[in-house]
Amino acid sequence: MDGLLVLWDVDHTLVDVDGIGREAFDLAFLRLFGRPVEHQPPMAGRTDRAIALDMLRLNGVTGPEQHLEPLREAAEAAIDELAHLLPTRGRALPGSHEALLAVSETTAVQSLLTGNARRMAEVKLGPFGLTKYLDLDAGAYGWSDTVRGHLVHNARMAAAMRHRRRFPGKKTVLIGDTPLDVEAALSTGAGVVAVATGRFSVEELTTAGAHVTLQNLADTRLVLEAITEAAR
Repeated sequence: MDGLLVLWDVDHTLVDVDGIGREAFDLAFLRLFGRPVEHQPPMAGRTDRAIALDMLRLNGVTGPEQHLEPLREAAEAAIDELAHLLPTRGRALPGSHEALLAVSETTAVQSLLTGNARRMAEVKLGPFGLTKYLDLDAGAYGWSDTVRGHLVHNARMAAAMRHRRRFPGKKTVLIGDTPLDVEAALSTGAGVVAVATGRFSVEELTTAGAHVTLQNLADTRLVLEAITEAAR
C-alpha cells in the first residue's frame, strides 16, 4: 500500500449510529425555526451541505443559503448533546476496527471522505475508538461542497499538504457503501471498494462500477486485498 491515500466513508461503512445524525439536524431545525421538519430529504451517500440545503428548501425556508451556517452550528451542538446515546444505540460495524488498524500499520495515509461535517464525523466515530487510526486532517468532509466527487480533490489537496506527496488517480482509494461513493471515485479517477453494509446490495454496488465489492469488512485480509486491487 505504499503511496496510497485510503479514504473511508463513515455512516454504514464504519459505523451505524441509528439515525442520530438525522435527529441532530431535526432538532437543529426545530430550534432555529420553531417548528418540526415535515419533509425529509434523501441522505444516503449525500453531503451534509446538500442535505441541509434540501431540508431548508423542502420545508419552506426562504433564502436557504443564509441559514446554512446557523443550521450547521445548531446541528453540531445537538449531536454533542445526543452523543451519550451513541454507545447504546450505535455500533461499530463488524471488522471496522480491525480494518482501520491493519491499514494504519501499512505505509498508506488513512483518513475520511465523508458526507458528514467534520464535527459530526468525529462525534459518530469517537465512542467506538476509531478516530485514533485516522489522520483526520488529510481527509474531506461534507460541509465543504454539495457534490461528493468534489471532496476527493479536497482530500487529495489536504493529504498532499500534510504528507508532501501527491495521490493521483488510483493512488487514492475510497471505501464506501453507496453508489454515490462509487460515482465520486470514478468521476475523479480514484479506486473504490464498495461494501454492502448499508442500503445497497453487492449487485447494485457492482453495477454502479465499484472496482471491488465486499459483503462487509469482517475479513481483514479480504479488505486489504480489495484496497490493493482497487488501486491497480
